[in-house]
Amino acid sequence: MEQAICKKFCSFYKADKKEDLKCGTFAFLSRNLTELEIRRAAKAAPVEFSFSEDRAIKDMVCKDCDFLVDGCDYREGVGKMPCGGYAVVEHLLKRPGASDTGH
Repeated sequence: MEQAICKKFCSFYKADKKEDLKCGTFAFLSRNLTELEIRRAAKAAPVEFSFSEDRAIKDMVCKDCDFLVDGCDYREGVGKMPCGGYAVVEHLLKRPGASDTGH
């Protein structure tokens, strides 16, 4: 899953980095979807963000993210892009009927 989410979407991703710390969207996706569902969603998600689901993502995901507590550059307005899984979660939320699925 790291390859599907982090490598494609995360500006902080480094292949040789030996760190187990993952962003809140990665953890959220891991808790709510199977690995196959995550891979399919990551493949279909555009790399660009529209931020149209930002409020929902903040309410569902960011409130529980360790990076929000420790310093999320995106939420603090430091001019950084959101975490790697953000694009995948946004893509899933924008799908027709997404609010009916519980994901």
